[in-house]
Amino acid sequence: MFRLARITIFLAVILLFMLPLVFGQVHKAVSGAGWQWPAHTDGITYIPVCWENPTGWATETNLVKNKIASTWQSVANVNFYGWGACNAASKGIRILITDTRSNSGIGKFMDGSKNGMELNFTFKNFSPGCQAENRRPSCITTVALHEFGHALGLIHEQDRADSTCKTEQSTSSGGLLLTAYDPDSVMNYCNPRWINDGVLSALDIVGIQKLYGARRAASPGRVTVVDSLNIASGQTWEHIIMEFGSNKIRRDFALNTTTKSVRQSWTFGGSGKYCYKLWSNTLYTNGKYYEGYGEGCWTLEAGKNYTVEIQFNKGTGQKAFDIVLVAPRS
Repeated sequence: MFRLARITIFLAVILLFMLPLVFGQVHKAVSGAGWQWPAHTDGITYIPVCWENPTGWATETNLVKNKIASTWQSVANVNFYGWGACNAASKGIRILITDTRSNSGIGKFMDGSKNGMELNFTFKNFSPGCQAENRRPSCITTVALHEFGHALGLIHEQDRADSTCKTEQSTSSGGLLLTAYDPDSVMNYCNPRWINDGVLSALDIVGIQKLYGARRAASPGRVTVVDSLNIASGQTWEHIIMEFGSNKIRRDFALNTTTKSVRQSWTFGGSGKYCYKLWSNTLYTNGKYYEGYGEGCWTLEAGKNYTVEIQFNKGTGQKAFDIVLVAPRS
């Protein structure tokens, strides 16, 4: 039966002369002024990430990226960015995909170190129990969770002097104690649930927030859409239904010669891709009704306000008009 290491929040003021032990391997720390990644002037710690050999591993690298975004990054005031291929000058966390024991340097000591982290995606030579396709994705993301704990500066929880587990202790010493001993930590080899089943413990969250601060909730953004009656083209009445976002919230635009312009707004949460659909029915002075349809997506930034205007192009298919929303402007 395979077994991989598990870890917690015996967090790391590691001395420069120490060699951190990770999954039973020694990985030399990068020398530098300190172990902790510094915060930017906006209070957020930005850490670049790149892959030494990402070709052919798009699915797996995306799994790792999403796992880290939904765990460490979601609770601490840290942004991991980049995630592309490394070059000779790449800084931050440089990850090698290799079939060996996964391992990582500690905190900023690994900044720019080639192969500073190693992750196993195949498990052919190590931990073959993870080869099965129904297990492999979970093994990849769970191990990555542990290794990124090291990359943030955490060392093995069971190595604390006050640890209740003595069977998995190494000869490592030192470190900054941020919480009480945590048997459930993702950094604890003695956790009976392997890397805590890939879930940060309550004390994991407390500890990482003491180091980097708690994640600040993203301010909501707003999209305001404006529709105006085109009297010059003969429009006398118009009804538009617009659907926005993954929750498909709908708003109506009802225009006539008295109400010639209508504005409707939607709020959205974090930065990302947001999609919309529109349906229109318009009456002209010649007494004819015309239908239109449009859809599309935008990439919006959290906390920003955008204004968009509805425009019409000559229709394709059976629609008289294709509805177009101009690119949002903030």
